[in-house]
Amino acid sequence: MRKHLALLALALGLSALAQEVAVYPGFAEVKEPVDLPPAAWVYLAGEKLVRILPGSLRLLGVEETERVFQGSAVLFRYRGEGKAALRYLYTGLSGEVFYTLDGTTLTAWARLKLEGEALKAERLTLFAGEVRAKVLPQAALRALEEAPENPFGLFRYELPPRTLFPGTTELPFLRQSVEPERLLRYQGPFRTQGGLPLERGLRFLAPFPLAPGPLEVVEEGRFLGQALLPATPEGGVAEAWLGQDLRARLVREVALLSQGEKEATYRVETRLENPYPYPVRLLLAETFPPGFRLDFPGAVLLPEGYRLEAVLDPLEARSFRYRLTLPR
Repeated sequence: MRKHLALLALALGLSALAQEVAVYPGFAEVKEPVDLPPAAWVYLAGEKLVRILPGSLRLLGVEETERVFQGSAVLFRYRGEGKAALRYLYTGLSGEVFYTLDGTTLTAWARLKLEGEALKAERLTLFAGEVRAKVLPQAALRALEEAPENPFGLFRYELPPRTLFPGTTELPFLRQSVEPERLLRYQGPFRTQGGLPLERGLRFLAPFPLAPGPLEVVEEGRFLGQALLPATPEGGVAEAWLGQDLRARLVREVALLSQGEKEATYRVETRLENPYPYPVRLLLAETFPPGFRLDFPGAVLLPEGYRLEAVLDPLEARSFRYRLTLPR
């Protein structure tokens, strides 16, 4: 009994703030420094234990021989002593990435959510992407030693050391200038109707690795919309789509050129007037029924249809024409 009480008292003296915290979507990997006595040590986890993933609590730096869970305390037996680390996966802390694009300034933000007591992180790393905690333990143990760009399919970001307090903390950690290109897009099956809706979007080169996350777009102080930014490596092309454009619209005319028993040929003209005082890039992609034939100079022909990109100057109007043969 005396020995057990002594171990409990020693555990109180050894409790330490976390030095290394790696935050993932849905949980975090925490490493707390400890100075272990010989043979055995009791960790007083308290309410924190219910948020520690089963099987993830371990001592690094000694050879464990036994763990005994007694209520909210854990008795470790091991071979060795001295400096070590208490490591666990903690569901009380999670993180995600989101972005703002204000004019030409792209800012990456971290959103960290903490339940329970405050946590001091001398090294704070955010891993963003899709990950499942049930299959992660081995990956999480090695992730900090992997290349910083993209370990295990995740995006890795080093954040400034800080003390995290219960609640939600949002902080910017990367900020760079970009040159967004405005986009208008129609993609879908071939239609003969007179007006085709267009979707508005933006395209820019990623100034740093972009984990998937929501993007808020603001221009000249006005909110333009939100979109999901896809995973994009540094230097890659990122596209964000903001919904239907209410000013620009494709106008279509379809004329029958010839008709036989088995097929019919049409002349299709699609016209766009750029209503904006800045250039826009038009992206067209249509699909046709099986057995079609298409004559469309300048377009990339595909087994299922075509795709085309064209830049329109401010207030410019342009028509695109093709000849289409369809089976009857």
